[in-house]
Order: sequence, then C-alpha cells, then structure tokens
Amino acid sequence: MSFSKQQARLMPATLWLVVRESVRSFSRNRDLESAATLAFYGFLSLMPLLLLLVFALSWVVSASDTVLAALSEQLADLFPAFDEALLREIATLARQRVWGAVSLLFLLWSMTPFAGAARHAVISIFKGQQRRTFLTGKAMDLIVVLAVLLLFLLLTISRVLLVALPLDLTQGARSVQALFSWALSAVVIGIFYRAFASVPLRAREVAVGAVGAALLLSLIRPLFGLLLQFNPNFGYAFGSVKAIFLLLVWVYYTFAVLLFGAELAANTRRREALLLRGFLRDDRHVRRAPRRLLEPFLRRFEDGDVLFREGDAGCEMFFIRAGSVRLTRGEVELRRLGPGDYFGEMSLLLGAPRSATATIAEPDTELVAIAERNMDLILGENPEVVQRLLRDMAARLRDMNERITA
Repeated sequence: MSFSKQQARLMPATLWLVVRESVRSFSRNRDLESAATLAFYGFLSLMPLLLLLVFALSWVVSASDTVLAALSEQLADLFPAFDEALLREIATLARQRVWGAVSLLFLLWSMTPFAGAARHAVISIFKGQQRRTFLTGKAMDLIVVLAVLLLFLLLTISRVLLVALPLDLTQGARSVQALFSWALSAVVIGIFYRAFASVPLRAREVAVGAVGAALLLSLIRPLFGLLLQFNPNFGYAFGSVKAIFLLLVWVYYTFAVLLFGAELAANTRRREALLLRGFLRDDRHVRRAPRRLLEPFLRRFEDGDVLFREGDAGCEMFFIRAGSVRLTRGEVELRRLGPGDYFGEMSLLLGAPRSATATIAEPDTELVAIAERNMDLILGENPEVVQRLLRDMAARLRDMNERITA
C-alpha cells in the first residue's frame, strides 16, 4: 500500500483521536479562562485599534463617510453585535484632536498586553518554551500589533474599493466573495498559530487548527445572531452599555474558538505521541485502539529473531503487545518480558549502546516501536510517564544489584 493511500485510510481515525484529545486538553488547560482574559484584553485593545484605523485611513481615503461605511461593514462581519454609533464616536474623537508621534506610539503600546496574553495562551497550549527576553517579547508583541493593524487596514481598503466600483454582484459572486473572506480568515488564524506556537509546526498541523477554527467561527456567528434575534433583551440589564456587553461576549466566544483551534493544531502535531503514551501510562483504552492506527508502529517477529544485540546503537524503545522477549548479556539471561512490559528505554534516553541482546521468545510476537521524537514529546508533556520510567529503572537496578551481590 502506498504512503498516500495509507494516510487516507488512517485519516478518519486520526482525526477522531485529535478532536477527542483536543476537547480533553481544552478543559485540562482551562482555555475558557484564558479566553475570558483575552476577551478583556482584546476589548481594551479594540478602541485603540479603531482609533489608529480611522487615523490611518484618513491619510489613504479622503471620503470619511465611505471609510466609515466600509469599516462598519468590516466590523459587522467580525463582530455581529457591533454598534455603528460607537464607531462614529471614535471617528469624531479621531478628528477632534491632533495625533502626534507620542500619541500614536502610546496607542500602539496599549495594545501590546493583548498580544502578550495571546502569545502566552498559545505557548501554554503547544507546551512551547519562552526563550525570548522581556524586551524581545515586547518587540514581538509590537510587531503583532502592527500586523493586525495592517490586516484591518487592507481589509477596509478592499471594502472601500468594492463600494466605489459600480458593480452589481450576483449571488454567485457574493458566494465567491464570502468564500474568499473565509479562506483569508483561515490564513490569518494559521499565521497567528505559527507566530506564537514557539515550536516547529508543519503546514498540515497549522492547516488543521486554522481550518477547524475558521469553520467553528462560521458556525457560531449565525448561532449568535439567532440568539440575539430570539432573545432581543439579552444584555438588557446593562442598559446603555448593552452593545459593549454583547461585543465583549462575542469576543469571548471568538477567542474560545481560536484557542480550541490551537488545541487542534497542537494535538495534530503530537498525534503519534498521544497514541503511544497510553502504552507507557498503562492506558487500556489506548491499547485497544483501532489496529489501523497502531499499524505504523507495530513490528511482528517470530521465535528466535534477534531484535538487537548488545553494543548496538539504540534509537527506539519497545512495548510488548503480544508474545515475549528474552534479554541476555553474554550467555546469561537477565529478564524475560511479556505483554505489558517495555524495554530499550535506557539506550534511547541516554544515547548509549544497547546493554543487552533482545531475542524474540515466542512466535507471533508483536511489538510497538516508540521513536526518539515521540518519546521526547511524551516525556516533555506527561510527568506521570517520567515518574513511571524512573520507578521501573530504579527497580531494575535494584534487582540487578541483588543478583550481583547474591
């Protein structure tokens, strides 16, 4: 079977594994709390962003009414509960004062806490390590703020051009435009994940998270609209600031979806480790996983086959799924291992040659091979596995000392 066909066959089961683990990690990482924090920072950053947008657009487009109409449409697409009156007040504020370099820099700097909170939330999901200094991190946050401002600027200018052109768009053309906007959203989300993850990501891993988040956003937007339609008094208790309350709620939902998309991307990256860690955590559910998922890691041997010899280089460890293995040093049998046991971890972890010879002791023996890359992910994100390995290694050293001293 070719690689592409095998991947296609494994895709449904792998996707289900990724989604299931993403739901669990979304709860375990307390992403709803992170979304609430990001909603607060994002809402505080929205006003400086709009001020900067109106100021920047006034230099590009002279017709202020056209700019406001295009910006209002753009914001309505992003925030269903956005109040146009709020935008007009911001535009009035932007025109009434002279904006100097210090004021503009202050507005940009006031948005960096949001970028920093977003960066830390994504890093925690991907289990990345923050290697930047404080100043480097702030510089990165400022770059992200400028990128967001540029993105909004380009989107609004494209809206202005569409309004200015005397075009009567058909339903098909509008559908193409909507599809383009959706694809652009997925690309922007993917760039957001790639910039903040602090771990190497492949295009497929970014695509799963970005497309998943974009699809969820396209689903919750009409649902939120239905909520407001059938419950027009939602947020009524907030009186004149009802629009602000609804905007804050929508931003919260949006960031919850973005963080779930990050979980999808992160678990796609560690999909093999998610499956293999169950063997080291004594997880019966994983051991009973569909055979097609385990197929890339399974090795089958017959009685008498030599898996590796003493002194060989080792870049894998093995878990016994069926059958048994005999470990020998010279002519001395050290241990006989059966289903549920694992071996070869010392050489893998220490980068040392194999300390014993592994020989298959039963026909139809089936082993699960765990490579170095997956082992690094498992150990880095599962302290309980590290504890089990340390306990087992200590027990084996104790047994070896007892044999030597006996």
